[in-house]
Amino acid sequence: MDIKLVAEIIVFLLIVFRIYILESFKIKSASDKLFALYYLKNHNPILGYIIIFYIFEIIIIEMTLLHKIDIALIILATLETFMIYRHIFISLKTDDKDDYLDTVIKRMFSTLTYSEYIEIKDQLYKTQPKWKLYATEMFVFLFAVWSIELG
Repeated sequence: MDIKLVAEIIVFLLIVFRIYILESFKIKSASDKLFALYYLKNHNPILGYIIIFYIFEIIIIEMTLLHKIDIALIILATLETFMIYRHIFISLKTDDKDDYLDTVIKRMFSTLTYSEYIEIKDQLYKTQPKWKLYATEMFVFLFAVWSIELG
């Protein structure tokens, strides 16, 4: 078996594992996905960190198996890390999704009217199609396979 194929299979399995774990939380909206990641980080840290930092794990897989650096994934990982830091790693310990989202929204915007707050909260709770909820995972997979095949 070719080393490229092994790398692609590992990347595929890692992304499928992330989607499977997130789907076990019955994700239907952006708020569900954010809260699932937050919940995993607080209640099952080892699994949570594996699921949260999956892009960095893919970068490490590419570096160790293929000895190459994937710039596109590094950029995606940097953007996702910023979002994770802003939304997942907050100084709040709660099992209530509403409390969690209230804190996240207040951290995102320093000045917010009540109507703006309600509008943002409604957008986060709005049911989304699965492809939109997992678009990041699809982009990561496509960039990783593209990079592996070019290398």
